[in-house]
Amino acid sequence: MKKQETLDKIAGDITQRLSESDRSHIPGFTDVHVDPDKNHLRLFWKGAPSQRVRHILAHLPDGVTAEVVHARYSKQELHQARNKMLRDGKPVTLRLDPRKASIRVTSIGPSPDGSSLEIGYDEDRGRGRRDATDPLSQRDRRERSTAVKKLTDRMTGIHTVATYQPLSEDLSATTGNRQHDSSPWFGASALRNPGGGICSGSFSVRNRDGDYLLMAARHCSRGGNGIWRTWEGGDVVGGNDAAEVSIPDDAQGIHLPSGQAGPYLYDGPATRRDGYAKPVVRWGHNNVGDYVCADGANSGVHCNVRVAKTDIGIVGGDGSYRPLTDLAYATGLTPGGVAAVNGDSGGPVFAGVNNYTADEARGMITALDRTVTCPSSLNKDTVLDGHIRTPWCLQGVYYVPVYQTLHNTGWTLVTL
Repeated sequence: MKKQETLDKIAGDITQRLSESDRSHIPGFTDVHVDPDKNHLRLFWKGAPSQRVRHILAHLPDGVTAEVVHARYSKQELHQARNKMLRDGKPVTLRLDPRKASIRVTSIGPSPDGSSLEIGYDEDRGRGRRDATDPLSQRDRRERSTAVKKLTDRMTGIHTVATYQPLSEDLSATTGNRQHDSSPWFGASALRNPGGGICSGSFSVRNRDGDYLLMAARHCSRGGNGIWRTWEGGDVVGGNDAAEVSIPDDAQGIHLPSGQAGPYLYDGPATRRDGYAKPVVRWGHNNVGDYVCADGANSGVHCNVRVAKTDIGIVGGDGSYRPLTDLAYATGLTPGGVAAVNGDSGGPVFAGVNNYTADEARGMITALDRTVTCPSSLNKDTVLDGHIRTPWCLQGVYYVPVYQTLHNTGWTLVTL
């Protein structure tokens, strides 16, 4: 993590502290990848980097190495191509044959090396609905993907890669367990959402008026009476505030009658009950190769989860388009190979700093990728109100970068 802090600082110097998406304003820039394991930085650029960037690379700290890799497209070109596939801020519906079901774009974003625009798709089954298994044979799926690619190549004018990717499922759940939180409210706490299911609290923020809010995932708050409660005990945490919502960020600010939210995140296993929490000291941008921790109320903390892609637009299970997310996967260093479980929606994503004694906010969990077999530590049925829930585990999580949410809402992160 010490090496990662150094590499992220260099990446920040190169990108002028711009967010994952706004880096498209840097002429020629495509992406920057950090590799803390090798203390190495890889910069993807179309054409020659600017003199400013060359100066940075020529004066790296001792032990840090870097390379510049030629990219086929710049991030700006990839953004322009992506925009051709959006209508009214959402992905267009694709039609290969008017006699057959339409094709739904489920994700869209630049490839990490700038070689293409990556398109995820599936057969449109209606809002929030998806096929549990691929209905096509491998041969038919290859032919379908080839046809989708030809269409998206024509639409965007650049090289695309089309991959079957069923609609993302949001990480809420109908039952679960977590500590019984109280005011001042902390992040990563277990909340009973207005619909009665479990979701996770995220970071503590303040709005433009200086009022404290607790961030949560907007898709968790649909339906119900708008009241959020503690998962255990059912104490009132607060209510939905219609003025504190950002649909593109899947963000909901919970208005807190207590008026208090603390700059801390619960840590450790979901079942830990001694109140162990760590302070949030700042926020940071994400880079491909970063190691982060996903902190969900229903499964606890999963660290050594590694960022695989940034700047991806996805369609959530509720049908809303989330234009900027980052995607991270559990690695061989992540216990159990799990990044999150159902019920972790809204949970914070952070990077450990100061020898893991404090947290740097990175984003909020919004959706999932790659269901995997749960390890024995998580593979336990939970009984609540007479209902039995068997958890399902995920190798990857999509999360909305915290900077983007703060920028769009005008909220300020509460830090120690």
